[in-house]
Amino acid sequence: MDLIGPISDLFKCVCSPICEYFDYYRKLDENMEELDRVLRELESKKKDIEATLSRAEREQGKKPSNEVSDWLKNVQRINTKAESFKQEVEKGNCFSRACLGKDVEKKIEEVKEYIQKGCAFTSYVSDAPSTSGMTLSTTSNLVGERTGKIVEEIWEDLMGDKVSKIGVWGMGGIGKTTIMSHINNKLQEKPNKFNDVIWVTVSQPLDLFKLQTEIATALKQSLSENEDKVRRAGRLLGMLKAKEKFVLILDDMWEAFPLEEVGIPEPTEENGCKLVITTRSHRVCRSMKCKQVAVELLSKQEAFNLFIDGVGSSILQVPALNKEIINEVVEECGCLPLAIVTVAASMSGEEEIYEWQNALNELRGRLRSLNDVDTKVFGRLEFSYHRLKDEKLQQCFLYCALYPEDFAIPKDELIDYWIAEGFIEEVKDVQVKYDRGHTILNRLVNCCLLESVKDGGCVKMHDLIRDMALRITSKSPLFMVKAGLRLLEFPGEQEWEENLERVSLMRNNIEEIPSNMSPHCEILSTLLLQRNENLQRIPECFFVHMHGLKVVNLSSTDIEVLPSSVSDLTNLRSLSLGWCRRLKRVPSLARLLALQYLDLYDTRIEEVPEGMEMLENLSHLYLSSLQLKKFPAGILPRLRSLYKLKLSFGNEALRETVEEAARLSDRLDYFEGYFSTLKDFNIYVKSTDGRGSKNYCLALSAHGMGGCLVTHLEVDKSVFLYGCKICEIKETIVLLKDVQCLQMFEVDEVTSLNDVLPRELGLVNIGKFSHDLKVLRFDSCKNLKNLFSLRLLPALQNLKVLAVISCNSIEEIVAVEDEDTEKELATNTIINTVTLPRLKKLRFYDLPEFKSFCSYNGVLVCNSLQEIEVRRCPKLKRLSLSLPLLDHGQPSPPAALKVIKIEKELWESLDWDQANAKEVLNSYCKF
Repeated sequence: MDLIGPISDLFKCVCSPICEYFDYYRKLDENMEELDRVLRELESKKKDIEATLSRAEREQGKKPSNEVSDWLKNVQRINTKAESFKQEVEKGNCFSRACLGKDVEKKIEEVKEYIQKGCAFTSYVSDAPSTSGMTLSTTSNLVGERTGKIVEEIWEDLMGDKVSKIGVWGMGGIGKTTIMSHINNKLQEKPNKFNDVIWVTVSQPLDLFKLQTEIATALKQSLSENEDKVRRAGRLLGMLKAKEKFVLILDDMWEAFPLEEVGIPEPTEENGCKLVITTRSHRVCRSMKCKQVAVELLSKQEAFNLFIDGVGSSILQVPALNKEIINEVVEECGCLPLAIVTVAASMSGEEEIYEWQNALNELRGRLRSLNDVDTKVFGRLEFSYHRLKDEKLQQCFLYCALYPEDFAIPKDELIDYWIAEGFIEEVKDVQVKYDRGHTILNRLVNCCLLESVKDGGCVKMHDLIRDMALRITSKSPLFMVKAGLRLLEFPGEQEWEENLERVSLMRNNIEEIPSNMSPHCEILSTLLLQRNENLQRIPECFFVHMHGLKVVNLSSTDIEVLPSSVSDLTNLRSLSLGWCRRLKRVPSLARLLALQYLDLYDTRIEEVPEGMEMLENLSHLYLSSLQLKKFPAGILPRLRSLYKLKLSFGNEALRETVEEAARLSDRLDYFEGYFSTLKDFNIYVKSTDGRGSKNYCLALSAHGMGGCLVTHLEVDKSVFLYGCKICEIKETIVLLKDVQCLQMFEVDEVTSLNDVLPRELGLVNIGKFSHDLKVLRFDSCKNLKNLFSLRLLPALQNLKVLAVISCNSIEEIVAVEDEDTEKELATNTIINTVTLPRLKKLRFYDLPEFKSFCSYNGVLVCNSLQEIEVRRCPKLKRLSLSLPLLDHGQPSPPAALKVIKIEKELWESLDWDQANAKEVLNSYCKF
């Protein structure tokens, strides 16, 4: 009798899971029907919300709130997962049906939860549109008394009520954009007068559709490309009216247009809006009914002073040079600021009298044959081009004209083209080539033929200097440049002259190349067709007479197949096909032995191209495709020149291939690897002995490539985990020892950072964890309870960015693990201080259970903090921030602090440990 109870209990333990298993199996079809029903309900709610958002954007220019944006993103994720369930059911075997049954039940509950969330929204839009103004880089100082007066006049008109539209006009290169850049930056410093300052470069030819897009982009919003201009104008009007008082600066206008056709509200004294245009034509100012402000040439003395600033004041101390010859060179610049700056830069460092005399003769000889004012301007600018003297340096400069007007050209992309063209001397070390490329760029910037923009990552040509370059390339070397003109038709065969050397048709709307098109351009070396997103087909005969091609860029087009004639382009060094999301097949590459750069990133390639193993000169290989199941072994070791590698290993990756990639790590400058399984990820990490390439980004994802990867962070070594398992049977994730950025998205298993740390005998080994971690980001990890323990703090002293987003279970950031410390903190025996000395950005977003940064009234000390963002954390009571103290004991904000983004209601409810802390920080708040 005594055995009956235990046996009965054992029977229950065994039978219960079995019954549950059969229950899931039996109910799968029924549950799939229920899932379909709730998904339809969710989709209906989604459409209602999207319709309301569309109306709010159209009529008021309002954007969806962050909460609604996240909801829509998650609904999309749910739909994608549900679709995968349907596919699995169709395959179905007994075991998978039972497992699916359990997953489907969970998914039904999640769908119902999101339906309730959708019904609970009190508002779908942000209460106030965000400002979009930006401070512009100004490479030139304001010169001259008259220029100062112009700036004062424009400023007074902007601050006053009488003038609503201002037209700043004058010849090209006279300084209109420089003047307005300074005014734009001054307006950014005076935020209370206007709600927004919007800067858009118009350029030529005038394209109102493009202008609408540019203004919307400047507002950090978007317009549908599928709607006509009239509907877009209505939407843009709503966006701008929502700003109420704004300044719209339209730079480099060539033609007048009716404001209402674009969707720009007429600026009036009543609405307080202002419009400022810059143009070369006073007629444009008159047609736009603007108050005209003319920018005139510099006086002789102002011109001389500007020239001396550019060439260096030490030139006046050179005994061999007299002031007279310097004055004569300045006079030949015609008092035009752009000409003065470029000629001065070209003469900088020249101290021999014969150099100056020769330069003067060149300038005079160049200008003597030119009659009108415009061509004389080009003549002065061409002088600076010819002063480069080095033919390859001149070629590098002219190459920049292949990009659209006012385009920010990425430096590394430009250098890649220069290397492929042979402008940079051929050496084995790729880094040496990049160093030389950057040296050339610095030379061109220092000569004022290019300007550095976007924090130094890009360069740009002044439109007048680009016009000069195009003037040169209309003769020799001969270019065809029709970039960014929204062309629909491919240039006719008569335009493809035999002596064409470079062609740029990038960023247009070309849909097809005529099927019989086969231009005879044997010396053509560069063909740029990227970003023609509707281009579906390249004729088989197109490349037949282009054997001189070295650079071909077809990225971001809609092609499915590359013609086999590409296989005969034996001089080809750079082939770009990235983001061709329908591209399935590339012909044999076996004969392209000169190829150095191959980009097949985010394509639909199903097999590695034939002949890949022959490409021993390949330095850049970007190959990632959802359809590529495996990368064959034996190829990577033969690519001895690899410098940068981006590779997806596929669902059926070979262990040998993963190990081959790992063995390359010590000689790669950059490696980007996408892994589908935990096993492959760990094989790679262990095969590198825990340290990756000089720069790397490793992604482990069960949902393909990319996901929600944040790639713009300033770190060299990143690991990204997306919707994946971090622990399987006998397999726990292993991280590289020098990781600087760790991001997790939808990793359900993770409860804290400890879950991914190295362990010995079951305990976390902090010594083997990276002390270089700079960025830590958790997003949508539903079981995350806390981030790290006090014990881990020494390893986080280099942390710069900490972000926790949409993690429903997290209650605190710092946890106390051991009981002794917990007792001491509870009795106030010790103070719980968390010091992160290098932390700059702190972001807590959509955390329904989040209560405090650290328990037991702990405080956070981080005096380098620049940005704090806290949104939708309803249970947060303390920000736990310890402020530095002044000499008299009063708190002061961290010296680097710039902004606190927080909801006003939450801000008012927060408790502070330090008296007056809220008052001290109040001015930094952006509600």
